[in-house]
Amino acid sequence: MSGGAGFNLPWRTREAVGIYPAHEGLALVRLGSADGDGRAWMVTESRMTETPCSTPLDAAVLASAVCAALQNAGWEKLPLALALPAFEAETEERTLPVLITGGELREALLWDLRAEVDEMGKELSDDVRLLCMPLQETMPQRYWTARMEGARIGAYFSAFSALGLALRLITVCPPEDNLLVAEIEAARDPRMPWEDEGAGDAYVPAVYAGLLVRAGKMENLYWAAERIRLERLRPYAAVLIAAVAAAVFLANVAADLASCAAARQARDHAVEELVLRASERRQMEEFAALRADVAERERILTAFMEGASPVRALLVHLGTITADGVRLTSVRAEHHEISIEGEAVNYAALAAFMSEMEEDPFFSAMLTVEQAGEERAAPEAPAHIRFTLRSDWL
Repeated sequence: MSGGAGFNLPWRTREAVGIYPAHEGLALVRLGSADGDGRAWMVTESRMTETPCSTPLDAAVLASAVCAALQNAGWEKLPLALALPAFEAETEERTLPVLITGGELREALLWDLRAEVDEMGKELSDDVRLLCMPLQETMPQRYWTARMEGARIGAYFSAFSALGLALRLITVCPPEDNLLVAEIEAARDPRMPWEDEGAGDAYVPAVYAGLLVRAGKMENLYWAAERIRLERLRPYAAVLIAAVAAAVFLANVAADLASCAAARQARDHAVEELVLRASERRQMEEFAALRADVAERERILTAFMEGASPVRALLVHLGTITADGVRLTSVRAEHHEISIEGEAVNYAALAAFMSEMEEDPFFSAMLTVEQAGEERAAPEAPAHIRFTLRSDWL
């Protein structure tokens, strides 16, 4: 027998392995899609280990035995569904006044069970997990239920996960008159040559568990790994929500503080830039004022020089020649000849004044000394040098 035709969609499971720890041994059934949409499954292969399963079951021992059997068959990478024997759970039939389906059925049965336990003066654990299924043609409406502790169910998932096995769900096979009887028979037909009637009954729970892996099956018939984890976290939900809310609040506060610090740093940097720009602007304004003042002085001097007579220009230029210890007493100019008379405190001062005049391009000829000698204004007064210089000017 072969699997179903068609292409595999990544979100739809096409194959699974059903597992049932029977008294005769570990029953493994491989099921696969027999049609294009993956709704009709059929048994493609089944195996039975020779080692009987111990009772009661131990999660770690069972996971180890399943892992060895799957590795021998080459099925260890396939999704798994485990059907526990009925004696591993507390099974009973309960009555409700109306027919209820879906997620509300489990809640209603749990509420009814808690009410019954409370009337008996006992207390029902919050960790109780329930499987349920409506029984057909019963009046009033009756339901088959199986319950186990969430911690025990979680131990099976943890044991299989520790060995790298993908255990999708755990169930307890209901009575023979269940909702999947027709589908179980259709999946097993035609029977395999190696399946005898005695061993065939051990495969029924495994087929039942494998068929539950398909999408769209009633969630009330099995416990899923994700749902068990969420239900086990439910008593701590308030604390977890408060912790997460506090963490989010602190993260937001930290982000706001970091944003505020960054904004303040940017503000301080902008203030420094503004202060620096203001200082530079003031310096530029001062420099521009100085340039305007110098330009105005140059304009006034140029205008004065252009409107002045040559002799006045000569006197102005002589005023720019400075020499310590020299005083001019007379300046005479005829055409381009100039005669300068004056007094110097000593010959060194006179020599410095003459050197400065000789280096000035305003005078075109060599400077000649017509007269230079010592004189005293009074006998007790210090001696000074009276001189007369002659040259040409432009």
